[in-house]
Amino acid sequence: MASLFGSIFRKAPLHERMRARLSDHAMNQGFCIMPALGIIYASVPKVACTSLKAMFFELHGASSDVNISAIHDVARQPWQHVSDYTVEGFAALIERRELRLVAFVRDPFARLASCYVNQFRYPLNYWDDPRRVGLRAQLLEDPMKPASFAEFVEAVARQRPGEMNTHWAPQAHQLCIPDLAYDFVGRVEAMEADLARLGGVIGRELKPVKAWNVTSAGSDLRSLYSPETEALAAKIYAQDFRTFGYLPRLA
Repeated sequence: MASLFGSIFRKAPLHERMRARLSDHAMNQGFCIMPALGIIYASVPKVACTSLKAMFFELHGASSDVNISAIHDVARQPWQHVSDYTVEGFAALIERRELRLVAFVRDPFARLASCYVNQFRYPLNYWDDPRRVGLRAQLLEDPMKPASFAEFVEAVARQRPGEMNTHWAPQAHQLCIPDLAYDFVGRVEAMEADLARLGGVIGRELKPVKAWNVTSAGSDLRSLYSPETEALAAKIYAQDFRTFGYLPRLA
């Protein structure tokens, strides 16, 4: 039955398959349509997306010297969005292959650790900020109570990918893989080289203008992960490990 459903799903129109994975809001936030650069950049939180968007601000002739809220504010971004096309129109744009589909990914272990350190580990600056509290409330019964990394990972594991916030949802899910075929997928771990490679493809010099939200969580993952949380994260992000070629175990 599952195989039959999968076969039917794969034959559905692209816009329906995308909507089965992402809300219209998530698509509008995540897909940055840049005809001036010849690309559609699919951004994923905790994958240097703030730094990359700041770079794209500058490439569009807009100042990148703005705060994080402005960088992620759709109304202030100098490129197009799914709402400018409708989801159906956006899917048709992708299918016409007029623009290259571009994304960056990150080691799932490091990305999950960065999410915890940046948003969940107590104490944090602005711990009681409503946006931070709201984010924690999506996972934790008491968002004001400090949670250990193990409690955080266990809470993530209780959600299905479609229920997860984009900060911790699997990257392959957010990038609508395998429904979307990407022309370029770079890695955060090789950012400088991969930006140079992407720049060669689109004919522009690409380099981050500023590093944002740096947590250094990936520099010492063993200090956070236990064998149990390592195994649980490997299960949660199994598709990411398979799709992007990361090792499903800590080095």
